[in-house]
Parts: sequence; C-alpha cells; structure tokens
Amino acid sequence: MATLRKLFKLWNSIRYKAQERRRRIEQSVERTRKFANYWFSTRRLPKALCSTDGKRFLELEMMIKEYLSFRMKEPGASRAIASQLLNVLKHCDQITYEDEGTAEAYALLHFLDRYHRFQLIFNLLFEKKLMPMRSTGLNILDVGTGPGPSMFAVSDFYSNSLGIKLNRNSVFREIQFSIDYVERSSQFRNWLHHFTEFANYYSPTQKQWAVPHHHGTFYDFKNLEFDQRSIEWFTGDNGGSDFVNHITRHRFDLVVFSNFLTTKEQTVSFSKEIENCARFLRNNGLLIVVGAKSSSKKYNDVYKEIEKIVLSGNYSTRKYTAICYKVDIGNSTMSYSWRDAHGQRLKSIIKHFLYDLDVAAKDSIPVEVFKILNNTIQHNYERAIEWDLMVFRKKARPRMKAIKQSSRDHFQKASIPTRNERAPIVDQ
Repeated sequence: MATLRKLFKLWNSIRYKAQERRRRIEQSVERTRKFANYWFSTRRLPKALCSTDGKRFLELEMMIKEYLSFRMKEPGASRAIASQLLNVLKHCDQITYEDEGTAEAYALLHFLDRYHRFQLIFNLLFEKKLMPMRSTGLNILDVGTGPGPSMFAVSDFYSNSLGIKLNRNSVFREIQFSIDYVERSSQFRNWLHHFTEFANYYSPTQKQWAVPHHHGTFYDFKNLEFDQRSIEWFTGDNGGSDFVNHITRHRFDLVVFSNFLTTKEQTVSFSKEIENCARFLRNNGLLIVVGAKSSSKKYNDVYKEIEKIVLSGNYSTRKYTAICYKVDIGNSTMSYSWRDAHGQRLKSIIKHFLYDLDVAAKDSIPVEVFKILNNTIQHNYERAIEWDLMVFRKKARPRMKAIKQSSRDHFQKASIPTRNERAPIVDQ
C-alpha cells in the first residue's frame, strides 16, 4: 500500500508538471502571436502613429480588442453590452454605471478617445512647462476615472518623460510615481482590476502600465478624506490587547477630474471636496478639469462654478502661505478629427464591435444607436472631437515667522540641556 501511495503521488506530480509546462507553452505562443500582430500592424503607419505615443495607442487598441472579444464570449455578455450602448452614448451623466455590461460598453465607445485626449493634454502641459516633474515621489489622483483612460495616459507620459522602463519584473515601490483613483462604480472598479492585469500580462512589447490593478484607495468623492485614520490592534507583552492610531496623509502633485463634473448642482454639492483637492496639492501641483466644450450653457455654468470654488479657497496655514490660481493656457478648447489617423483607428474598432454585436445580439442594439454609430464609421465622416481644459496651479512658500520660530526652537533645544542631560545633584 505504501508503495502504491508513493507511485500515485509521483504520477500526480508528473502530470501536474506536464500540465504546467503545457500552460506556459500556450501562454508563450499567445504572447508571440500578439507581438507578431502588433509588429505587422505598426508597419507602414501614418506619420502621426509612428511616434512613441502613436505606437502606444495602437498597443492599447489591440489590448481593448482582445479583452472585449474575450468578455463577449461569456454567456449573455454581448446582450448586456449592446443594451447599455444607448445609456453610455446619450445618458452618461444620468446612469449609475452599476448595470452589467455598462463598463464594457463605455470602454468600447470612449476609452481610446479619452486616452488620446489625455495624450494631447499632457503633451501640451509639458510643452508649457507646467507638468509636475520630480525624480521621485510623484503622486497622481484621478477623480471619477471610469475605465481609467487618463491613468493609462499619465502612466505612459511619466514612463517616457522620466525614462522609466517598466516591465513585468518591475516592483511598484521602485517606480518613481504612483497613481490612485476615486471611483464608486463597482462595474468600473472590476473593469480596472481585470483589464489592467490582462493588458500588463499580454502587452506585446511587455512594457507595463503603472495603473493600480487593486480597487483603489478612495471609493466615494463625497466627504473624501485626505488624512485617513486607522487603528492597528496588537497583543502587548502582558498578553492584553492594545492599539495604535495611524494617520495616512495623502498629498498629490496632480489631480485630474476626467469628465466627472457634468452639472452645476453636482459641482455645488462637491464644493468642499473640490476645494480640498486644491488644498492638498503639493507646491507647483496641478488640478486639471476636462469636460465638454464651454460653448454650451450647461458646461459653461459648471466651469464658472469650479473656478469660483477653487479661487475663493483659503489654502494658507500657520507655517505656509499658499494660493491656487488659474493658469492661462491660451485657447482652452482642444480637438482632433475623426478623419485623422487616430480618428480612423477609433472608427475601425467601433465598426469591428458594432458588427460583432449585430451578429451576437442584433435585437439588443437600439435602432438609434445603430444609426448614430453606423453614420460615425463612414469614411467621409470628419466631424471634430472637441473638449475644454481648465488648469489650476498651487504655489506655496514657508512663512518667515515660521522659519524664524523654527530656527529659535532649534537653537534653544541645542543650547539648553534636558533634565536627563543635567549633572546629578550631589549632597555635600
């Protein structure tokens, strides 16, 4: 019996190793196939897509295609995605994004578009020497990140600008910047968790995105706390329980509102939180607001309210004097066209999935959505994609009184011995 048991254990071990070897070979073949597809897709590219940003856009396009195709194979997924297309196209500022298929439908229509927008935004701010640049310790917060296009864009920007080579063996504490986000939708948080892991594992170039694949530090923007208190319990030497209070202080160099504030009422309700985002910026930190064009009265009121909240805040403390001001970037409206190289790639991915969904869940696609998207993917469709950008910058410096007081305290501590340092009194 003992011999049979040993033989059975040996057989299981050999079978497990063979299965593991086969799995690794299949994964290696899959990665090689993806790299070959990526390599062939980057041959004879338009000039706009030959740059580092352009090739990264193509790589992310491939990952979106692969992941959405994988998701659509799951039972009922195609119908769920198709049924949410109208909501994310027409009612994106009214829905809660908690229904199944919402995150995938939003990513299908908006992810690459918003990713390219932020590529253009960060490059513009870098040209104007506004982007926070530091060799270590950069912290970025994305408010209302959705599926995370701005986080992927900022990861690429700092990886290229700081010369960081991220690969699968990179340890996150070694990376010179960290990204966090605020998102309450469980659908978007799950999307970020799964898609980030998928993209980083199957990336053809093996260049990683430093996007948090966990569920983020902050859940809800309402009553957002930048100084988070926690209690750690431990067992003391005497066997009893004791605790220690911890305060984690979150400070940021860049805060991004990515199509998050859409109505004046919503903006007013978040006035304290918006002001705190500016308050807890570091010196030379930026607060960026991105949204629809201010030519519409709805968004013009939103931008005026944001400006009023940020500029009226008092950011000085006992030790520091600080202000937050609006940066003049010239024309605040940015754009690109559906006819340029990036716009054509957006058309191709919408066309690809529109026809796939039409086959898999034809009766679930609203007629209005099909007409709009079918018109968009036509070759002669050349409407401009436009949005507005607002930038606020924080400046802070120590108060002179605080510096003098700090120097005086240091001198007194150095010159006056403490009780333990004084010579003992000896009875004579």
